[in-house]
Amino acid sequence: MQEEKRGVNPLRGPGESRRGVGLRQGGGVAELGRPELAKRSGAAGPTIERAGRVGRALRSFDQSDYVAHWRRDVRAAVRFFVDSWLQVHRGGSLPSDLLAGLTVAAVALPLNVALAVACGLPPSAGLLAGAIGGAIAAIFGGAPLQVTGPAAALQVMVAAVTADFGAEGVATVALMIGVIQLGLSLALAGRYGRLVPESVLAGFTSGVGLKLLDTQIPELLGFDYKVSELAQMMHQPLWLHHVVWLAVVCGMMVALFVIGMSRFKRFPAALVGIIVATFVAVYLGWNIERVGALPSTLPPPKLPVEPDEKWIDLFVRALPLGLLASVESLLSANAIDRMRGNGTGHNPNLELFGQGLANLGAGLFSGMPVTGVIVRSGVNVQSGARSRVSALVHAMALLMAMLYGSRYIAQIPLAALAGLLCVVGVRLIEVGTLIRLYHESKLEALAFLTALIGTVSGHLMWGLVGGIAVHAISAYLHRGVQAEREQIEKQRAGGVRATLTRDEHGGARQAGHYEPPPERQKWLSNIRGRTQIARSAYVHHQASVIGRVLLGDHVHIAAGSSVRADEGSPFFIGDNTNIQDGVVLHALKDKYVHIGGERWAIFIGRNVSIAHDALVHGPCYIGDETFIGFKAVVHDAVVGSRCFVGIGAVVVGVEIPDGRFVPHGRVVDSKEAVLGLPLVSEKQLEFNEDVVEVNRGLAAAYRAHVRRGEDIAEGGSLVRRASAPLKPYAIRF
Repeated sequence: MQEEKRGVNPLRGPGESRRGVGLRQGGGVAELGRPELAKRSGAAGPTIERAGRVGRALRSFDQSDYVAHWRRDVRAAVRFFVDSWLQVHRGGSLPSDLLAGLTVAAVALPLNVALAVACGLPPSAGLLAGAIGGAIAAIFGGAPLQVTGPAAALQVMVAAVTADFGAEGVATVALMIGVIQLGLSLALAGRYGRLVPESVLAGFTSGVGLKLLDTQIPELLGFDYKVSELAQMMHQPLWLHHVVWLAVVCGMMVALFVIGMSRFKRFPAALVGIIVATFVAVYLGWNIERVGALPSTLPPPKLPVEPDEKWIDLFVRALPLGLLASVESLLSANAIDRMRGNGTGHNPNLELFGQGLANLGAGLFSGMPVTGVIVRSGVNVQSGARSRVSALVHAMALLMAMLYGSRYIAQIPLAALAGLLCVVGVRLIEVGTLIRLYHESKLEALAFLTALIGTVSGHLMWGLVGGIAVHAISAYLHRGVQAEREQIEKQRAGGVRATLTRDEHGGARQAGHYEPPPERQKWLSNIRGRTQIARSAYVHHQASVIGRVLLGDHVHIAAGSSVRADEGSPFFIGDNTNIQDGVVLHALKDKYVHIGGERWAIFIGRNVSIAHDALVHGPCYIGDETFIGFKAVVHDAVVGSRCFVGIGAVVVGVEIPDGRFVPHGRVVDSKEAVLGLPLVSEKQLEFNEDVVEVNRGLAAAYRAHVRRGEDIAEGGSLVRRASAPLKPYAIRF
């Protein structure tokens, strides 16, 4: 069987690292490669592939097949909608949903007001859009944990509509967006949302971030100069006389508070910061510009009235907004699924349907366009939401805030909202993505810059079209790599969790030496393998380390532990990892995890703690900063980074995403069991940090009593001390 040459990354998420592993059964049922497929079919592999593509293309024009496919997708959407509400009916999630909904509302309220003001609309437009649109999307949408509201990504285009057509024009555009999204939903276009290239989307959002800073920095400084004009006047300090310093203090107070509290994901830093800034401004009587009066009643629904000659212009503005809002909603839904470790947690066509109804509702109540937003949705998931009730609670809380708290909202300084939006704008600029794209593909980086320049310069459609064209050229030039990535995605969709291959090459026989029988040659070569230990690592003399094992810096192998790379080999143990008393590391023969093209029977990342009497049995991957509890068992599994496996837990044959907690005694041996795992807590991560730090100190203390720079026997194995710190973790991913 042919070995795979590239690794798979089943653990990726939102913004997450591209590092990871992939597993596939190599000893049992094997997936046929193209040469084997050609032999069995009696035809050449590429010929079969081309024929398959032609057949699929011809079938796509078959009207009866399309109708059948349309009916099947509609039935799937209806079934998904009913099942999601049945989950609410079964109960058990109401307390956590209520808490999550109120937490999200605390984050969304200042953002909705700030985005409405930034678009030149009254604050009520943002609150109504979040309340009405958010409630409708929560009821009818296809992503139960998605939170809908005004989005920073739409701010530039909505502000342009406001400048040309006023608030009435924005409501009309919201209605048009709703109709566009309903049409996309009925055309089953949800499945195409993932086709928009990452480089173009990242360039667009970065451009939005720059435009947001361009509009909000003058607001923060309290004058009407543009940023470009300000840059030209930097050598003339006279402009400092026009700065309203009280506004600067107010805005910086909010910005610094939000940045300082960013590590506390569930804390509503934006709301608390604006409340504090507003209180200080009112209490001290600062003469700075405020939000102004808000209606304290819900306006009646009405159709906006526009002259006939403006409808075509409005539709031209609404079309890119509708497409962009649809793509952002679907991408946000995908990101939520990755956060939950569930690849099928939403129905894209139903989500477009719910978003279309939400924009229709927002437009009828004179609101602004809405979309599913990843920031608010991420807060919803991290706050423990379990059903669509949490998003509905968020919408109701926004409505109550407008009806009963309008006089307090009217006192918010505009500079405080500008400080918040400056933070949002900076976070939208994806410099890291641009650098990564530059190293991976120069053309993809060019697509990023094309979309960014088009957005910043006001030629959005040209920027997006140009970026997609550059991406298409890049995809054509790298079509071989793309085909390989698509094959990997198919494997992941089919439940592939790791790449396990069979090594068909025995050890080389050495002339002039007696060779034992063939069935023992494999084990003898493994046992003879030399362990390599970094100078700063320590292996206790009562521990057993056998075979090809690579130990990184500051690794601590405690007394009574057994690291046996005799059957399955080799092992890798990353920097600062500790293997405590009684732990056993062992692996099955000829089965591996593939990481960047390198094979490991067991791969353990950095800053990992494996507690007393635990068993890690390969093939196995354990990500960075993960804790494996006392007497826990991990076998034939992928455990992501920053996970916490509890006391006596059993993890077998599954793939656990990053940041999950396996409760004490829990058996996790199926995909359904993985989906039910809660998120890890900060206390658990801090506990692992403490354990890692303690064992680093123990390793240093023990090492002070051992000789250095010599070959010594430890646990029956010849151990070679590295003359310089090893860097075995420097692997290409």
